[in-house]
Amino acid sequence: MIPSKFIVVDNDPVNNLLCDLAIREGVSGANFLAFTDPLKAFDHISADDGDNNSMNILLLDINMPIWSGWDFVEHYDKLDEKIKNRFRIYMLSSSIDNNDKQRAMENKNVVDYIEKPLTKEKVFSLL
Repeated sequence: MIPSKFIVVDNDPVNNLLCDLAIREGVSGANFLAFTDPLKAFDHISADDGDNNSMNILLLDINMPIWSGWDFVEHYDKLDEKIKNRFRIYMLSSSIDNNDKQRAMENKNVVDYIEKPLTKEKVFSLL
């Protein structure tokens, strides 16, 4: 199933631009949305009233101000299941700390851990 939307949550606008390019290169006509503020991204996701059959990919940075990626998934876990069923979360980080990778893989809401930068090959692997 091709995702309905790719959402990147990262406080680095340059990384968001690189993600946009990789996603558009990997998936023709991809619907892309980026947030530099994790609280605004969370509000957007919380208000998602999309089709129950749609699937969206959320690429979430770990190290951000205000809320870290860990804070984000902690709050995400409290959302209604019908919202959570429409999203697949991938931690996207420059961290090479094995503890971050392990923590991501142990979180029931995180599908996988991806090291930056995002490439079209990595986008293909998400599909």
